[in-house]
Amino acid sequence: MAPSGFRSAARLRRALMPALAAGLLVAACSGSSATSGPAATVAGATTVPSGTSMPAATPAPTLGPATQHLTVAGPAGAAGAVSNAQVRCNLPSTGGLQISVLGQPADPNLSVYVFVQSGSVTVRYDSGSGATYVERDFAGAGVTNFEAATGAQIDSPLTEVATGDAHGNLGVLTSISGSVDCGNQMPGSSTLTFSGPTPKGTLGAGLNPVNVECVTTTYGSSVSILGLIQVGSTPTLAVVYVSPGTLSVSLSGDGFFRNTATAVATLTPTGAHVDADLLEQNVAKGAKAHTIHVSGDATCGTMVAS
Repeated sequence: MAPSGFRSAARLRRALMPALAAGLLVAACSGSSATSGPAATVAGATTVPSGTSMPAATPAPTLGPATQHLTVAGPAGAAGAVSNAQVRCNLPSTGGLQISVLGQPADPNLSVYVFVQSGSVTVRYDSGSGATYVERDFAGAGVTNFEAATGAQIDSPLTEVATGDAHGNLGVLTSISGSVDCGNQMPGSSTLTFSGPTPKGTLGAGLNPVNVECVTTTYGSSVSILGLIQVGSTPTLAVVYVSPGTLSVSLSGDGFFRNTATAVATLTPTGAHVDADLLEQNVAKGAKAHTIHVSGDATCGTMVAS
Protein backbone atom coordinates (compact mmCIF):
# COMPACT_ATOMS: atom_id res chain seq x y z
CA MET A 1 0.00 0.00 0.00
CA ALA A 2 1.13 3.57 -0.67
CA PRO A 3 1.76 5.96 2.21
CA SER A 4 -1.28 7.44 3.98
CA GLY A 5 -3.11 10.05 1.94
CA PHE A 6 -1.18 9.47 -1.31
CA ARG A 7 -3.47 7.26 -3.36
CA SER A 8 -6.65 8.24 -1.50
CA ALA A 9 -6.13 11.95 -2.20
CA ALA A 10 -5.12 11.37 -5.81
CA ARG A 11 -7.98 8.97 -6.53
CA LEU A 12 -10.60 11.14 -4.84
CA ARG A 13 -9.67 14.26 -6.74
CA ARG A 14 -9.28 12.39 -10.06
CA ALA A 15 -12.31 10.10 -9.91
CA LEU A 16 -14.93 11.70 -7.69
CA MET A 17 -14.71 15.44 -7.96
CA PRO A 18 -16.94 17.02 -10.62
CA ALA A 19 -14.52 19.94 -10.88
CA LEU A 20 -11.75 17.62 -11.95
CA ALA A 21 -13.97 16.05 -14.62
CA ALA A 22 -14.52 19.53 -16.04
CA GLY A 23 -10.81 20.26 -16.05
CA LEU A 24 -11.06 22.77 -13.22
CA LEU A 25 -9.14 21.30 -10.34
CA VAL A 26 -6.15 20.19 -12.40
CA ALA A 27 -5.65 23.81 -13.48
CA ALA A 28 -6.28 25.16 -10.02
CA CYS A 29 -2.76 26.06 -8.97
CA SER A 30 -0.59 26.61 -12.00
CA GLY A 31 2.48 28.55 -11.01
CA SER A 32 2.12 30.60 -14.20
CA SER A 33 -1.55 31.58 -13.93
CA ALA A 34 -2.57 31.76 -10.26
CA THR A 35 -3.48 35.04 -8.65
CA SER A 36 -4.39 35.35 -5.01
CA GLY A 37 -6.07 37.51 -2.44
CA PRO A 38 -9.54 38.93 -1.84
CA ALA A 39 -8.97 41.74 -4.34
CA ALA A 40 -9.38 39.16 -7.12
CA THR A 41 -12.97 38.30 -7.98
CA VAL A 42 -14.69 35.33 -9.53
CA ALA A 43 -16.01 36.22 -12.96
CA GLY A 44 -19.79 36.20 -13.00
CA ALA A 45 -20.09 35.80 -9.23
CA THR A 46 -23.30 36.95 -7.60
CA THR A 47 -23.43 38.99 -4.43
CA VAL A 48 -23.88 37.50 -0.97
CA PRO A 49 -27.57 37.07 -0.07
CA SER A 50 -28.90 39.82 2.18
CA GLY A 51 -28.20 39.09 5.84
CA THR A 52 -25.51 36.48 5.11
CA SER A 53 -22.41 36.72 7.29
CA MET A 54 -19.17 35.93 5.45
CA PRO A 55 -15.95 34.91 7.21
CA ALA A 56 -13.15 37.45 7.31
CA ALA A 57 -11.30 37.80 4.00
CA THR A 58 -7.92 36.11 3.76
CA PRO A 59 -5.04 38.66 3.99
CA ALA A 60 -3.54 39.52 0.61
CA PRO A 61 -0.20 37.73 0.05
CA THR A 62 2.92 39.59 -1.03
CA LEU A 63 4.91 36.78 -2.66
CA GLY A 64 4.91 35.55 -6.26
CA PRO A 65 3.17 32.48 -7.74
CA ALA A 66 4.04 28.97 -6.57
CA THR A 67 6.98 27.39 -8.39
CA GLN A 68 8.81 24.07 -8.52
CA HIS A 69 12.25 22.96 -9.66
CA LEU A 70 12.06 19.17 -9.53
CA THR A 71 14.09 16.61 -11.47
CA VAL A 72 13.42 12.87 -11.63
CA ALA A 73 15.87 10.11 -12.55
CA GLY A 74 14.66 7.12 -14.52
CA PRO A 75 14.20 5.77 -18.04
CA ALA A 76 14.31 7.80 -21.24
CA GLY A 77 11.26 10.01 -21.53
CA ALA A 78 10.83 10.25 -17.77
CA ALA A 79 14.26 11.46 -16.69
CA GLY A 80 14.89 15.18 -16.39
CA ALA A 81 13.16 18.32 -15.19
CA VAL A 82 9.44 18.33 -14.40
CA SER A 83 7.65 20.92 -16.54
CA ASN A 84 4.15 22.36 -17.12
CA ALA A 85 3.55 21.84 -13.42
CA GLN A 86 0.64 22.84 -11.21
CA VAL A 87 1.57 23.31 -7.55
CA ARG A 88 -0.90 23.11 -4.66
CA CYS A 89 0.12 23.81 -1.09
CA ASN A 90 -1.57 23.32 2.30
CA LEU A 91 -3.45 20.23 1.10
CA PRO A 92 -5.23 18.29 3.86
CA SER A 93 -4.79 14.52 3.98
CA THR A 94 -5.27 11.82 6.59
CA GLY A 95 -1.47 11.64 6.87
CA GLY A 96 -0.96 15.37 7.48
CA LEU A 97 -0.74 18.50 5.36
CA GLN A 98 0.81 18.00 1.92
CA ILE A 99 2.15 19.86 -1.09
CA SER A 100 1.34 18.41 -4.51
CA VAL A 101 2.97 18.94 -7.89
CA LEU A 102 1.29 17.63 -11.04
CA GLY A 103 3.57 17.92 -14.07
CA GLN A 104 5.22 16.36 -17.11
CA PRO A 105 8.61 14.74 -17.50
CA ALA A 106 10.43 14.94 -20.86
CA ASP A 107 7.83 12.84 -22.71
CA PRO A 108 4.54 14.83 -22.90
CA ASN A 109 2.59 11.56 -22.96
CA LEU A 110 3.72 10.86 -19.38
CA SER A 111 2.85 12.61 -16.14
CA VAL A 112 4.17 12.64 -12.60
CA TYR A 113 2.05 13.47 -9.55
CA VAL A 114 4.29 14.28 -6.60
CA PHE A 115 3.04 14.46 -3.00
CA VAL A 116 5.38 15.97 -0.41
CA GLN A 117 4.89 16.00 3.35
CA SER A 118 7.07 16.07 6.42
CA GLY A 119 9.71 13.35 6.02
CA SER A 120 8.31 11.71 2.88
CA VAL A 121 7.72 12.10 -0.85
CA THR A 122 5.55 9.93 -3.08
CA VAL A 123 5.43 9.96 -6.88
CA ARG A 124 2.67 8.62 -9.11
CA TYR A 125 4.09 8.05 -12.61
CA ASP A 126 1.43 7.36 -15.25
CA SER A 127 0.29 7.49 -18.86
CA GLY A 128 -2.88 7.06 -20.87
CA SER A 129 -6.52 7.07 -19.76
CA GLY A 130 -9.39 4.63 -19.49
CA ALA A 131 -8.47 1.23 -20.90
CA THR A 132 -4.96 2.44 -21.81
CA TYR A 133 -4.15 3.82 -18.34
CA VAL A 134 -0.93 2.54 -16.74
CA GLU A 135 0.72 3.59 -13.47
CA ARG A 136 3.67 2.99 -11.16
CA ASP A 137 4.04 4.47 -7.68
CA PHE A 138 7.24 5.30 -5.78
CA ALA A 139 8.14 6.63 -2.34
CA GLY A 140 11.14 8.09 -0.52
CA ALA A 141 12.10 9.80 2.72
CA GLY A 142 14.48 12.56 1.57
CA VAL A 143 12.45 15.66 2.44
CA THR A 144 13.82 18.60 4.45
CA ASN A 145 12.68 22.11 5.37
CA PHE A 146 9.06 21.11 4.84
CA GLU A 147 6.35 23.64 5.59
CA ALA A 148 3.00 23.00 3.89
CA ALA A 149 2.40 26.74 3.47
CA THR A 150 5.85 27.69 2.17
CA GLY A 151 7.59 24.76 0.44
CA ALA A 152 10.19 22.01 0.80
CA GLN A 153 13.58 20.67 -0.29
CA ILE A 154 13.64 17.16 -1.80
CA ASP A 155 16.62 14.88 -2.42
CA SER A 156 15.52 11.28 -2.25
CA PRO A 157 16.05 7.84 -3.75
CA LEU A 158 12.75 6.22 -4.69
CA THR A 159 11.45 2.73 -3.93
CA GLU A 160 8.49 1.28 -5.80
CA VAL A 161 5.21 0.92 -3.93
CA ALA A 162 3.18 -2.11 -5.03
CA THR A 163 -0.24 -1.37 -6.56
CA GLY A 164 -2.83 -3.26 -8.56
CA ASP A 165 -2.51 -1.00 -11.59
CA ALA A 166 -1.10 -2.21 -14.90
CA HIS A 167 2.46 -0.97 -15.51
CA GLY A 168 2.50 -1.19 -19.30
CA ASN A 169 5.88 -0.08 -20.64
CA LEU A 170 6.56 2.38 -17.81
CA GLY A 171 10.07 2.12 -16.44
CA VAL A 172 11.33 2.60 -12.88
CA LEU A 173 11.94 6.00 -11.35
CA THR A 174 15.03 5.91 -9.13
CA SER A 175 15.22 9.34 -7.48
CA ILE A 176 13.74 12.83 -7.25
CA SER A 177 15.44 16.06 -6.24
CA GLY A 178 14.82 19.79 -6.18
CA SER A 179 12.55 22.25 -4.41
CA VAL A 180 8.99 23.57 -4.23
CA ASP A 181 8.15 27.17 -3.28
CA CYS A 182 4.53 27.89 -2.38
CA GLY A 183 4.81 31.60 -3.17
CA ASN A 184 1.54 33.45 -2.63
CA GLN A 185 -0.74 30.45 -2.18
CA MET A 186 -2.98 30.63 0.87
CA PRO A 187 -5.38 27.99 2.25
CA GLY A 188 -8.51 30.11 2.69
CA SER A 189 -11.09 29.35 5.37
CA SER A 190 -14.45 27.68 5.92
CA THR A 191 -17.39 28.00 8.28
CA LEU A 192 -19.22 25.10 6.60
CA THR A 193 -21.09 22.83 8.99
CA PHE A 194 -22.15 19.27 8.16
CA SER A 195 -24.75 17.02 9.71
CA GLY A 196 -26.52 13.76 8.98
CA PRO A 197 -25.75 10.07 8.49
CA THR A 198 -23.48 8.46 5.89
CA PRO A 199 -22.96 4.75 5.15
CA LYS A 200 -20.03 4.69 7.63
CA GLY A 201 -21.24 7.02 10.38
CA THR A 202 -22.58 10.44 11.35
CA LEU A 203 -20.80 13.51 10.02
CA GLY A 204 -18.88 15.78 12.36
CA ALA A 205 -19.51 19.51 12.41
CA GLY A 206 -16.85 21.03 10.17
CA LEU A 207 -13.67 20.73 8.09
CA ASN A 208 -10.25 20.97 9.72
CA PRO A 209 -7.76 21.52 8.17
CA VAL A 210 -9.20 22.95 4.97
CA ASN A 211 -8.06 24.33 1.60
CA VAL A 212 -10.38 26.54 -0.49
CA GLU A 213 -9.91 27.72 -4.07
CA CYS A 214 -11.93 29.94 -6.40
CA VAL A 215 -11.59 28.84 -10.02
CA THR A 216 -12.67 30.60 -13.21
CA THR A 217 -12.20 28.82 -16.54
CA THR A 218 -13.98 28.63 -19.88
CA TYR A 219 -16.37 26.23 -18.14
CA GLY A 220 -17.46 28.97 -15.71
CA SER A 221 -16.80 29.80 -12.08
CA SER A 222 -16.64 27.43 -9.13
CA VAL A 223 -15.22 26.92 -5.65
CA SER A 224 -13.41 23.74 -4.62
CA ILE A 225 -12.98 22.88 -0.94
CA LEU A 226 -10.75 20.07 0.31
CA GLY A 227 -10.68 19.17 4.01
CA LEU A 228 -10.84 16.55 6.72
CA ILE A 229 -14.12 15.76 8.44
CA GLN A 230 -15.00 13.28 11.17
CA VAL A 231 -17.24 10.44 10.01
CA GLY A 232 -18.12 8.79 13.29
CA SER A 233 -14.70 8.62 14.94
CA THR A 234 -12.72 8.43 11.66
CA PRO A 235 -11.03 11.42 9.98
CA THR A 236 -12.14 11.32 6.32
CA LEU A 237 -11.04 13.33 3.30
CA ALA A 238 -13.89 15.40 1.84
CA VAL A 239 -14.10 17.27 -1.47
CA VAL A 240 -16.83 19.91 -1.67
CA TYR A 241 -17.59 21.42 -5.08
CA VAL A 242 -19.71 24.57 -5.46
CA SER A 243 -20.97 26.16 -8.65
CA PRO A 244 -24.04 28.35 -9.13
CA GLY A 245 -27.01 26.20 -8.12
CA THR A 246 -24.96 23.03 -7.59
CA LEU A 247 -23.40 21.58 -4.44
CA SER A 248 -21.70 18.20 -4.13
CA VAL A 249 -19.73 16.41 -1.42
CA SER A 250 -17.42 13.45 -2.05
CA LEU A 251 -16.26 11.51 1.00
CA SER A 252 -13.29 9.17 0.54
CA GLY A 253 -14.68 5.65 0.73
CA ASP A 254 -18.00 6.90 2.10
CA GLY A 255 -20.16 8.06 -0.77
CA PHE A 256 -21.04 10.94 -3.06
CA PHE A 257 -23.80 13.45 -2.22
CA ARG A 258 -25.36 16.07 -4.50
CA ASN A 259 -28.04 18.74 -4.82
CA THR A 260 -28.77 20.74 -7.97
CA ALA A 261 -31.90 22.58 -6.80
CA THR A 262 -32.10 26.33 -7.39
CA ALA A 263 -30.46 28.56 -4.75
CA VAL A 264 -28.65 25.82 -2.82
CA ALA A 265 -25.29 27.43 -3.64
CA THR A 266 -24.28 31.01 -4.36
CA LEU A 267 -20.89 32.27 -5.49
CA THR A 268 -19.67 35.42 -3.74
CA PRO A 269 -16.80 37.82 -4.56
CA THR A 270 -14.56 35.94 -2.11
CA GLY A 271 -15.94 32.39 -2.15
CA ALA A 272 -19.31 30.72 -1.75
CA HIS A 273 -22.39 30.48 0.47
CA VAL A 274 -24.35 27.20 0.69
CA ASP A 275 -27.38 25.86 2.56
CA ALA A 276 -28.79 22.56 1.33
CA ASP A 277 -29.76 18.96 1.90
CA LEU A 278 -27.72 16.59 -0.29
CA LEU A 279 -28.90 13.14 -1.35
CA GLU A 280 -26.51 10.19 -1.61
CA GLN A 281 -25.89 9.14 -5.23
CA ASN A 282 -25.08 5.76 -6.82
CA VAL A 283 -26.79 3.81 -4.06
CA ALA A 284 -26.86 0.02 -4.36
CA LYS A 285 -30.17 -1.47 -5.44
CA GLY A 286 -32.45 -1.93 -2.44
CA ALA A 287 -30.34 0.29 -0.18
CA LYS A 288 -31.65 3.50 1.36
CA ALA A 289 -30.05 6.75 0.20
CA HIS A 290 -28.70 8.87 3.03
CA THR A 291 -29.31 12.63 3.27
CA ILE A 292 -26.81 15.09 4.73
CA HIS A 293 -27.08 18.84 5.34
CA VAL A 294 -24.37 21.41 4.57
CA SER A 295 -24.53 25.12 5.37
CA GLY A 296 -22.15 28.04 5.78
CA ASP A 297 -19.51 29.95 3.88
CA ALA A 298 -16.12 29.35 2.28
CA THR A 299 -13.52 32.04 1.65
CA CYS A 300 -10.92 31.32 -1.00
CA GLY A 301 -7.21 31.58 -0.38
CA THR A 302 -6.06 31.01 -3.96
CA MET A 303 -8.09 32.50 -6.80
CA VAL A 304 -7.36 31.22 -10.28
CA ALA A 305 -8.30 32.57 -13.70
CA SER A 306 -7.36 30.35 -16.64
